[in-house]
Amino acid sequence: MVSGGGGLLGVSQQIALVVLPLLADIMSVRYETLVNWQAAGSFLFLFSSLFWAKMMTTKGVSFVVKVTTAGFLLSNLVLLFLWLGYTWLSVELMLGVFIVSRLIHGVFSSGIVPQLQVSALMLYPQNSIGALAKVSLGGTLARCLTPLACIGLIMLSPTWVFALPLLLSLFVLLTTPSLTIGQSKTQQSAKLRQHWGLLIVAFICAFSLCFGQFSLVQVLTRFIPDNSVEVSQWVAINLALTACLSTFNQLYFIKKKNIDSEKLLVLSLAIALLMACLSSVANDIFAICVFVSLIFVALNSATLAYTNIIVAKAGKHYANYVTTTHTLGYALGAVFVNFSVRLPYALICAALFVAFSFIIGRFIRCAYIDQAKSL
Repeated sequence: MVSGGGGLLGVSQQIALVVLPLLADIMSVRYETLVNWQAAGSFLFLFSSLFWAKMMTTKGVSFVVKVTTAGFLLSNLVLLFLWLGYTWLSVELMLGVFIVSRLIHGVFSSGIVPQLQVSALMLYPQNSIGALAKVSLGGTLARCLTPLACIGLIMLSPTWVFALPLLLSLFVLLTTPSLTIGQSKTQQSAKLRQHWGLLIVAFICAFSLCFGQFSLVQVLTRFIPDNSVEVSQWVAINLALTACLSTFNQLYFIKKKNIDSEKLLVLSLAIALLMACLSSVANDIFAICVFVSLIFVALNSATLAYTNIIVAKAGKHYANYVTTTHTLGYALGAVFVNFSVRLPYALICAALFVAFSFIIGRFIRCAYIDQAKSL
């Protein structure tokens, strides 16, 4: 259930890339119009994720997982209705149905992954990093396998592509464990201010991840001008390599126990920073793709580390705040792509240096407090 639920958003995001052109065609509207409404629905994550965090403290995590998954199911049912009824619906009504679907998706989907993270931490308390990795693994596998599944399903019928998230969300609903409200309620830490710095690090990591992914196309285009097909092939190679490395990385965390989250965070950010520096000076396409993949894998490990630290010290409900922070980081990363920065990975390097410097300072204060006092 945990890994399957973790893949819900990954499946939804990948399927959107496949079905939006199809919907734009049958609706006779511009593709960009649907993309903008898709983004508008995702923007609701900023508000709805905090609502689900409060709801969890009163209703329990199982209740929130079931409600948010049901909302995800409803949003995709509306999308399926749009696909099946396009022959008798007007263009205006079809666009209205699409907007409703994306708004429902934005309100409910934001609560799925954070609550699954909380559920995983409760179900596997002996290995908290591994528990978070189970959720992350679902998202990685979804992003890796969904495009392949869509290719096969489209050959049968595009309708099956719309049905795929319905089947997965139904599976999550039926397999969600019943955790009592007493088990899943968490008390808010009295020292929340100590953990805002980690949320800033989360913001920087999300910004670096999103900006790095979108900027790769711009960087490769400078090496391969006037050949968008080859650029797309190299991007696909990068995504495949990242997915494979991330899968092995997460499987390692699932099996490995007693991992020091503080040390993992320092090591992950150090590797991400080093790979960003190498990416900014590399002149070989293959080297750039490898270095950029390693940035993403390292940031994935950093995400597991700081999420585990935050939920352990500030409360499990704080997983929702991490999601909100990630949304802000992703949004800013996407906006920065419009500026066509000449050296994007140098900017990422600078951002990660700030995050790494903070984490090193925090590590010295927390892990070596006696030595820090003597400085």
